[in-house]
Amino acid sequence: MERASKGMSLGRVLDALRGALAPQDALLLVMAVILLRHEAETERGDEWGDLTPAREAWGALMSGGLWRDGGHGLAEALHRGLRAREAEFSSLLDLPNLGGVRGQQVAALIDWVAAAPDLTEIFEVCLDHGQTTSKGGDYYTPSDVARLLAGVMEPREGDAVYDPVCGSGGLLLRAREHLEASGGHADELALYGQDESRSALQTAAMNVCVHGAEARLKGPESTFVNDRFADLTFDVVVANPPFNQSGWDEGGYLRHSLPWPYGVPPAGNANFAWAQHVVRKMTPTGRGALLLPTGAATTAKTAEGQIRARLVDDDVLSCVVELPAGLIPHVRNPVSLWLFTKSKKPRDNWGRSDRSGQFLLIDARDTAASVTRGRRAMPEAAKKRIIKTFAAWRGVRGSQPYEDVPAWCTSVSRGEIAAKEYDVLPSHHVAAPPAESVPADAHERAADLTDELLGLFETSRRLEGELRDLLGQL
Repeated sequence: MERASKGMSLGRVLDALRGALAPQDALLLVMAVILLRHEAETERGDEWGDLTPAREAWGALMSGGLWRDGGHGLAEALHRGLRAREAEFSSLLDLPNLGGVRGQQVAALIDWVAAAPDLTEIFEVCLDHGQTTSKGGDYYTPSDVARLLAGVMEPREGDAVYDPVCGSGGLLLRAREHLEASGGHADELALYGQDESRSALQTAAMNVCVHGAEARLKGPESTFVNDRFADLTFDVVVANPPFNQSGWDEGGYLRHSLPWPYGVPPAGNANFAWAQHVVRKMTPTGRGALLLPTGAATTAKTAEGQIRARLVDDDVLSCVVELPAGLIPHVRNPVSLWLFTKSKKPRDNWGRSDRSGQFLLIDARDTAASVTRGRRAMPEAAKKRIIKTFAAWRGVRGSQPYEDVPAWCTSVSRGEIAAKEYDVLPSHHVAAPPAESVPADAHERAADLTDELLGLFETSRRLEGELRDLLGQL
């Protein structure tokens, strides 16, 4: 997917910029040029037919006049063409210093972006490249995992979707994509995101624009330090936070200043701070999806175990899906998907089954496929199976009746989870498949082989005796 056309690739573009820009700044420049082309192609001229700033700037880059002047000309064109977007996102689109970029270094970049048939695809190429080459900093949710979250959340027209650690904005955009694929109007979703990383928000702002979407993006500031949507709750909350995050509590201040209805999270691990934030930000009929390390489902640590127990006892947890390892780059931990709702009573955005006091556990550990060395992805069939299982359990109209499936899924009661010390790891609950019965002829065949083997032993002993007699006569 990295190749656009004419044999060019993102790797070649970045190689040309090596030395003039740091790798992350070079990638940001590429994404800004992609956005400029998008803006130029979607803007219309004014009533006199004059060119808009974006169309004029892109035309100048295509003519080669500005990039021959080097980085200063390129920076001027980008700022002029993206001025409206910079204002919209409070200068989140600040570009790196391009003063050291020579004109010829930009040629491959302009050609690659100009030749691309689909700008959203090459923007995804940029995100994938950042994931596979980054040694630190911002990490984003792979598209296959993001589509799984969108599928189980089933966003609907009129919903407000919120990601408190939005990264590149991928989870928000996948929600929009899911609604559109389901026949809904994507623009009927309201998208909200916050992140503490400035570079992540820069990427999210460009990603949203390239996809022709709108979103309210806030930051850069930690959601825990300052929730920029403090007065709002949402129909859908999705999050892929940093796992086992330490130092999140501002030296202990946040642990004692924020409301923690299910218990104060430990200072060295924010997993259950994120879980409580997701629940807190849902409307009374809202839904939440949260990625956590699998250890969070079974840890015996006192504080975390107590919070997990209270989430179960309060019946806000609906489902845990144990996912394969290796789905998220740079994360060694196996991953689990936790789904939340404040009511499991039958309703329009839930289903016809009353699942109060019940919990669905899905063991999907063996569903991944290797795509590259050290990188695994979840095939479409596996995602659909998880989504359909969750829908059947809720009694969604048109779904098949739910049944427990050995080695795949089980529905358990609150009492059953409590009996296992509130361990919600699916593989600790889902029964193994029944042992296959051995056909009768197989038993007969085993008996025949046993008789044959015993006969061979007897022959061996006889031959050994005869050999000893022969040796004694020598």
